[in-house]
Amino acid sequence: MQNTQQPRTDLQGKVAIVTGASSGIGEAIAEELVKRNAYVALTARREDRLQELEQRLRGIGNAEILTVPGDVSKPEDVQQLVNQTVQRWGKLDIVVANAGFGYRAHIVDGDIQRWKNLLNTNVYGLLLTLKYGVQKLLENGSGHVIVTSSIAGRQVTAGGAVYSGSKFAVNAIAEALRQEVGQQGVRVTTVEPGAVVTEFAEVAGYSSEVIEAIKQMEPLQASDIARVIIQALEQPAHVDIAELTVYPTKQTGQGVFANTDKRQQ
Repeated sequence: MQNTQQPRTDLQGKVAIVTGASSGIGEAIAEELVKRNAYVALTARREDRLQELEQRLRGIGNAEILTVPGDVSKPEDVQQLVNQTVQRWGKLDIVVANAGFGYRAHIVDGDIQRWKNLLNTNVYGLLLTLKYGVQKLLENGSGHVIVTSSIAGRQVTAGGAVYSGSKFAVNAIAEALRQEVGQQGVRVTTVEPGAVVTEFAEVAGYSSEVIEAIKQMEPLQASDIARVIIQALEQPAHVDIAELTVYPTKQTGQGVFANTDKRQQ
């Protein structure tokens, strides 16, 4: 039988942008890319955390790293990120659209400004990242977009209306993009993690009961998600893993929120 196996994509020398890189999944995927000798441009709003990450990653080896502090909800910041990346390395191959945050509150109790901030980052910021980043991939005639979503984009629970709504939108945007650019050789992968150990839960305002329930189910590490993303990136060019849903083994459905997220009267 003839061996028709296609070569896997070598990430050495590939140029990647990672948004939301200062912690969690963004930080972990940046590290995995650097380990594979990719050139990585990092962005997040927390400049001090970016600088700390850059110093740590430079200890891995001959790391090629660019840090561009910024806010993905601001068009000028995203344009600056993309332009500086291309000026530095002459091209762009990978866009990891990871920036985002959560917020849990019942609709009648929700903070309007937090709603706006969440939607600006999770949805509008994603659109800006894709708009300016994918333009460069199309110029190459190839590339890969990784979009970090969540199982909340499939499952809705009380208290999760706005965050889940944003992730349903993320999934729709990513699928539309896949249909728009696939014929031009650009792959799009949406990653939907379950419970992950990051700063996310506390920042999102999860109750202590929910945080404890997450701990009990042996949650995923950010590095687990990063490795899955690498597997998608390394597939042969004709293979696009469109969706990756990754759960902790002990997480079944939406049970982590079902009985622990009651509205405070």
